[in-house]
Amino acid sequence: MTSNIPTGKRTNIHLTVLHDTSIDKWIAERHYLQSVPAGAIIRMCFKDDNNNIIGGMLWGHPTSRKIDQKTILELTRLCFIDDTEPFIESRSLGMARKHIRKHHPAVKGLIAYSSTGQRHDGTIYKADNWYVLGVSGSASWQTRPNRADRDLSPKMRWTRSP
Repeated sequence: MTSNIPTGKRTNIHLTVLHDTSIDKWIAERHYLQSVPAGAIIRMCFKDDNNNIIGGMLWGHPTSRKIDQKTILELTRLCFIDDTEPFIESRSLGMARKHIRKHHPAVKGLIAYSSTGQRHDGTIYKADNWYVLGVSGSASWQTRPNRADRDLSPKMRWTRSP
């Protein structure tokens, strides 16, 4: 496999916080679930030096109502193009955490989930010093109108401070 990323050169990435839903479609077209959840609080777009979008993140209230909705943010989607240098996702998580610390001081914790069904083992979270808080059970969304089940596999719950 050949990459367009020069070896030995670190790619500059630039974080832009968006105040519209323009990154949602980009993420939905590339993410394995082919969708984005409603209600994102923070939308982040990551671009390279040529102003090309290379990734995006959506942060929202925790899906579980048992988790504090005011002081915890959940990473609801993270998606980067395949043709990027190694560790770009972990680097971007660090940038996102820095932004959250500075602009959202009420947020004291972050959570994210990795799908065991997709063989996501949390490498990007491990590289950014997140830790596993547990494994969630699978639940069906079919009890809600207009909801479709997409990935019912157990999820590893990752957490860390901003």
